[in-house]
Amino acid sequence: MAANRTCSATAVYNGTSYQTCLEFNDARTQVRAIVFVKPGAYTNFQANLTLSFGGGGPVISDSCPTMTGNSPRACYTAFTDLRRPYAVVDANVGIAGTWMTPLRALDMRLSPKEQENSNWCGPGAVQTIIATMGLSAPPQSTLANLMETTALGTMPWMMKLGLNGYVSQDFPYGDYRVPSTGLARIRGLEVVVKSLSRGRPVAVLVKPGQLPWSPGSSAYYRHYIVIHGFGGHQWSEPGFWPWVPDNFKVWDPGSGHEGNLTMDQFFLAVLGADSSDDAWVIST
Repeated sequence: MAANRTCSATAVYNGTSYQTCLEFNDARTQVRAIVFVKPGAYTNFQANLTLSFGGGGPVISDSCPTMTGNSPRACYTAFTDLRRPYAVVDANVGIAGTWMTPLRALDMRLSPKEQENSNWCGPGAVQTIIATMGLSAPPQSTLANLMETTALGTMPWMMKLGLNGYVSQDFPYGDYRVPSTGLARIRGLEVVVKSLSRGRPVAVLVKPGQLPWSPGSSAYYRHYIVIHGFGGHQWSEPGFWPWVPDNFKVWDPGSGHEGNLTMDQFFLAVLGADSSDDAWVIST
């Protein structure tokens, strides 16, 4: 069975690829940090990585000292108990004497919930978010009543009511639009990454037939999935959040599927779910 990993995108420099990941055990109770380096030719390379946890916990560092060769290398920490609200790995890779852009992967101890009725993806997503935060999640029927879920589902502006009734209000949930292009897209994605960096998963409205694992669903069907992790890279543009996502780790309460979405896949999935091409997210 393939390992359950949350990873940055694979980057390449002069033919050498590199990537960082969080890797979970089968029970998702332990996690370790890994850096993969795959030289494309005979070269020297090194890697430093740090595994840490939001809200305290150990900070674990490891490194692969400078090596010369053309063989792949993995540098990793020992498995450590996964603590809430999240685990994060920060990695620096040096190739041929040059340090690359730092990479990050962040994820949580997911408590996945499948929706109990065909029109309850909203309550299923909200229940997942609350449980993943380590809180006592109410029944989906209670959330459906609170968010006025109908046969057509739950409206995006009602989702925050289900969340804010059960989570602390230091960072309350709201509904936000994330543009699909330009600097406005990066600014919009900040909302998602900041929420994840607070240990608070995010719901997003999608067209399920545009998800890689559920093609062919009705074009008129809208659906909520939960973003609970991301892989990304550092971005030093002044005034912007320093981490830009390359991909999201998500839970689908309808199909019971956990998977990854690249940014292209993410914006394809949200296309048409709103009247615009924007992504409609419920985030802190």
